[in-house]
Amino acid sequence: MERLGSVYILEERIGAGAQGDVWKGHKEGSEEPLAFKKLRPELARERNVIDAFLKERDTLERVDSPHVVRLRDMVTEGETLGLVMDYVGGGDLADVIREQGALAPELVVSYGTAIAAGLSAIHAAGLVHRDVKPANILMDDASTPATPRVADFGVARICDSAVSTRSTGGGAGTPLYMSPEAADGLPAAPSMDVYSLGAMLYEMCCGVPPFTGAPAQVLAQHARRDAGRPGGVPDELWNLLAAMLAKHPEARPPAAAVAAELERLG
Repeated sequence: MERLGSVYILEERIGAGAQGDVWKGHKEGSEEPLAFKKLRPELARERNVIDAFLKERDTLERVDSPHVVRLRDMVTEGETLGLVMDYVGGGDLADVIREQGALAPELVVSYGTAIAAGLSAIHAAGLVHRDVKPANILMDDASTPATPRVADFGVARICDSAVSTRSTGGGAGTPLYMSPEAADGLPAAPSMDVYSLGAMLYEMCCGVPPFTGAPAQVLAQHARRDAGRPGGVPDELWNLLAAMLAKHPEARPPAAAVAAELERLG
């Protein structure tokens, strides 16, 4: 058990990622569970990272959607930077895909509608996620069936401002889901998230991402190859996926339009 700031108690470490560890805990005097992300010390020591989080704190906290894991508070003390968030206790979408493989089209549409709506709320606040992938989609088991919520929005971009060397290319993100222009290091844009969501929906349809292999090979395929159509995907759903995976950003629909089309298909 640890403390974070003067009012938060960290009970157990429940995960780890590229930017730091994730803990479950609560606020002193409350039994409501909360999630805490403690950034790695080397990131928390970077003044520009702290300044970026403080500068965008109001924007990050303003994103209020049932499809997003909300940022509740931020704690900075010494070499510690902690983000206080909603606690979501049903695992993540990566677990679902790992356990079930390809999902039925109606489930892909249902999950995709919620995720696209979450991304639309993030984009409406002027933010770009930049690391949309199944591990960053948490499954909220407070409802039955569990519903997806987008987590870690903005964190990858802010932390990336302090990282000068990258092993996978020019931009923040995960190669399996990274748009061609993100890999080239172009400025963050909502269309990057739409491409990543398209790659993720593709994986939900057939159990594997559109391209696999070593990071450099995957990035090259994102840039040059079209994804093959998985079997069993209805025509209208495939047409939407193909538009989301367009190589040129301007050809992709915005997240709000993706959410509306998936809702219509549902």
